[in-house]
Amino acid sequence: MARPLSEKPIALVTDRGGHWQNARMLFEQVGQTPDWILTTWGPEVPALKKSGVGVVVLPYLFSWLGKHRFLNPVKALYQLVLAFYWAAKIRPYSVVSLGATDVVFFCYAAKLFGAKVFHVECMNQVWSPSITGRMLYPICEKLYVQWPELLGAYGPKAEYGGWVLSEAA
Repeated sequence: MARPLSEKPIALVTDRGGHWQNARMLFEQVGQTPDWILTTWGPEVPALKKSGVGVVVLPYLFSWLGKHRFLNPVKALYQLVLAFYWAAKIRPYSVVSLGATDVVFFCYAAKLFGAKVFHVECMNQVWSPSITGRMLYPICEKLYVQWPELLGAYGPKAEYGGWVLSEAA
């Protein structure tokens, strides 16, 4: 991770799996590469680390006990500390968020260091905002929804852009 920081670094913060794939396609569509990717651990992480982009692996906030998922306070505290550490180190100019609750701490920490935060609401959210969207809306420059029905659930910072990944689908 001895990667030089650009003057106005862009950080992508997302969960692994589908959220990561959507974020990758979105950045390909706009012809940009983020300077940093903050994500949870998954099989795509080793290849990401070889790509030349700065990669930070965030711990999951939740743990499983049998079939029940619960917020793990130890992991949450660890992720909070990591979020502030990486936000201070990277000092992103802007943060693009696609993902679940694991992205929230970094977005807030980056905002405290002056970053502009943009969140893309999950395509599955048609009528009601996600928990992540509700948590990030207060600090977002823009929050993009992919269904017109969802636009009314947010305030003036929300913008309907159609299906963000329509060209990639």
